[in-house]
Amino acid sequence: MNQENVNKLVDWIKANRNYPVEQLRQSALQGGASEEDFNVALGIANTPVATLEYKGVGIRFFALIIDTIIFGILFWLFMKVFSDTYVGGCDSGFYIGYTVTINRNETFYGLCGFPAQLYFLVILAYYVLLEWKLGGTLGKLVTGMRVKKATGEPLDLKASLIRNVMRIVDFLPFFYLVGAISIWNSKTKQRVGDRLAKTVVVSKNSIK
Repeated sequence: MNQENVNKLVDWIKANRNYPVEQLRQSALQGGASEEDFNVALGIANTPVATLEYKGVGIRFFALIIDTIIFGILFWLFMKVFSDTYVGGCDSGFYIGYTVTINRNETFYGLCGFPAQLYFLVILAYYVLLEWKLGGTLGKLVTGMRVKKATGEPLDLKASLIRNVMRIVDFLPFFYLVGAISIWNSKTKQRVGDRLAKTVVVSKNSIK
């Protein structure tokens, strides 16, 4: 089987659906196509295409809550593994937590420096790897959603990386407000990261 020939035959069959199959077959064979390539192309051309059901802000927000609970548990574990109290405050520009000042003495509570950076990378890896390999985070899987390319194809690593790095923009100014506005103004319910990565969030039942 020649995949390039099959792809061309698929397009040709779709463009000539009004002709009988046997007439198409004879024309294809006379044009140099093999019987095997034609049969494969015919099967692909006649396969029903699933209509993607795009998911909006409501259900995606619910999935985000589930993921946030998981992140909270992970943060608690990080606090147990790494020191969660820094007398004198956090001396790093990268931190997750807050500083309390009592009698002019500062104490930082949270993750400071490397632990905070590691926590951020683990969160990013959670999104990128699960959406690439499983089609969604645990929150999306539980709520019956999947992340796909806009064409309906499975996500590749590049697309997953782009859409998830762009969460930094979608999160602005707080808790995905930019992302929500983008979804509300998109026919295919795409946030900023989805538009750049050319991905969509759809119902798992709408995937062929």
